[in-house]
Amino acid sequence: MNRVVVTLIGILWSFGFLCAQHSSTDSVPAKKYFFHNMVNKDDLISIDRSMLAEHPFGDIIARKMYLLQDYYTYTEPPTPTSPGEKTVVLKPVIYNTVLKLNRLLKKQVKKGIVDKERATNDLDYCLDVALSVLGDVTTDFEAELRKAKSPDQIIQVFNKVELW
Repeated sequence: MNRVVVTLIGILWSFGFLCAQHSSTDSVPAKKYFFHNMVNKDDLISIDRSMLAEHPFGDIIARKMYLLQDYYTYTEPPTPTSPGEKTVVLKPVIYNTVLKLNRLLKKQVKKGIVDKERATNDLDYCLDVALSVLGDVTTDFEAELRKAKSPDQIIQVFNKVELW
């Protein structure tokens, strides 16, 4: 009889523990990231038009894409062991995700899946975030970006960031 009671208590305890864990994961609020907004309008205006590539979402997006490339990449000179120049990307997860989002949004707008204004606003905010987080620790943010595959998932991750 004792053995049955102990087993029943063990089963009930395990069930209660599992229910408590399940309910705690449901009530966990979405993770938010807070970064200082580093996008300076003067930097955007000071960029020479001849250095910009045309962008279907407008001049501001073209300027921010130029800054993204300028801030996130640099070229290392040749060395005796590596005779060619090497382009280095800082925070490649963020940089490549923004480039991927840019490419996917352009395709979606072209196909009529997404409105051009919405795509422009989404990409604009994602660029603001990417340009602002370069000097910060972004390990958790980058881990979430790695999991995001579709444009909507990528935008959702970027929308978890609050710039102040």
